[in-house]
This record gives sequence, C-alpha cells and structure tokens, in this order.
Amino acid sequence: FGVDCNDDDGRCTAVCSAWGNTSVVPLIFVESLFRHRPDTDYLAQSYANISLFLVGWSPFFWSFGRSVLLPDENINGQVSTLQNIRRLFSPPVTGVTIGLIIAVSPLKHLFISNGASTAPPLAVLFHTIQNFGRAASPLSLLVLTSSLAIGIGIGKDTERNIVKNTTARTRRNWIRNWSCVSLARFVVSPLLVVGILRVFHQLGLIQSPEKDPMIWFISILQGCMPSAQNLVLMLQVAQKSQMAGEIAKFLFSIYATSMLPAVLTLTVALQQLGIF
Repeated sequence: FGVDCNDDDGRCTAVCSAWGNTSVVPLIFVESLFRHRPDTDYLAQSYANISLFLVGWSPFFWSFGRSVLLPDENINGQVSTLQNIRRLFSPPVTGVTIGLIIAVSPLKHLFISNGASTAPPLAVLFHTIQNFGRAASPLSLLVLTSSLAIGIGIGKDTERNIVKNTTARTRRNWIRNWSCVSLARFVVSPLLVVGILRVFHQLGLIQSPEKDPMIWFISILQGCMPSAQNLVLMLQVAQKSQMAGEIAKFLFSIYATSMLPAVLTLTVALQQLGIF
C-alpha cells in the first residue's frame, strides 16, 4: 500500500492492522449470542477462551506493539538496554506476569478461596485489585472519547485545527490507510486464523471443530475484530494528544466499517461450526 512504517502515520497504520480489540467487543458479541442459551455452557467457555487469549495478547501488545508505535531512541539513535527492559515490563505486562506467577503457585490460596467456608487471608486485596480491573475498560473508553473530541476540534481553534489536519494527512493517505487496515483486519486476519487452526488440528494440538467448536469460534472472533482502541490510550500516555485525536477519528471509521464484514464472518462461522 506504499505506507512508510518509519513515520508516525505508518506506525499507527501498522499497529491498527496487526492488533484487534480483544476484550470489549468480543465480550459484547458472546454475551449477545450465548446469554440466552441455558442449555449449553458456551458463554462460560467463551469467557474462558477470551481470558486465555488476553493473557498472551496483553504482554505482546504492550511490549512489542508499543515498541512499534513509540520507538524510544537515545541521543545516538540507538535503543539502550535499559529502555528495552523498561519497554518489555510495562505496567500491563508486569501485572499479567505477577498474576500468572500467583495463579500457578500455592500463593493463589491466599487470594482465592479453595472451597473452604472461611475467606482467604488476602481476599480483601484480591477484590480491591479486581475492582480496579473492572474500571480499566470504562477508563479506556473515556480516553478514547476525549481523544475523538480533540480530533474533531472540540475546545480548540477549529480553523487552525482543520489546516493542521489537512497538512498531516491528506484525503488520499486516509483512504490508503483505511483500505490497508480494513483488508488486514477483516480479510487477511480471519483467513490466517482459519489456516492456523487447520494446521494445529492436523498436528493434533487442538480438537476438531465438531468436538471443540468454541475454541475455533473464539479464535475466528478475535481474528475479525476491528483495531485495538488501546493504542489511543498508549499515545495519550506518551503525551501525543494531537496524534491520539487523529487516530481516534480513524478508528471511528474502522469500527463503522467492521459492522458488515465482522457480522458476516461470524454468521458463517456459527453455521459452519454447528453452534446455531
């Protein structure tokens, strides 16, 4: 598509193409599809598979994805070892790592009940952290909404903002980037997911779609999701508000575009997997 991945515009396009919304939108889909199906445990399986997906996705996005979007360089133009370590262990990655260590060790019984009538010693701490986690998605949406307001010029000199936006991203570049991200997210990504699932099935790593349809469906669901909205939050934390506003406007168009291909892909998947 002729996108220069060495400038800010190209890096944003690359991240939008590579990482999808893996939590909020998939949860909305499975809630709508399976919450009225008391005869199956599809909803519980969906939650489990999405949660497992996020355990791997979150460190990958907040470390490698961040390094693509926001390359940190020192004065000599070289990335230092300390910067690499700091980038690798960003707060989301650190949180996931600590959670995994506790979950696979006997320490988990200090936080989560093992069926006993008495509460675990650190249950209060666990519930506190859980409440903070529940606030993450609403806070991200607030940041996204604020960034969208900045992008359309609310609270700023509108005429000056329009001129700046025109010089930063021409209409031709916008259509190019939109086409690139749409093709990557709604065509290439689902096809890659189906191909990988078939290879894994042939290797005996996963069961057939008849025996375990939910892992196939959730994988396809994740593969056809629109771009991750967290990159707007990432830009805001990096104090790039103007750039975050531009990306928020761009993401609005991607999410509007996703309605038809995502629903079509999931409808075909549900029918082929025999879930409906």
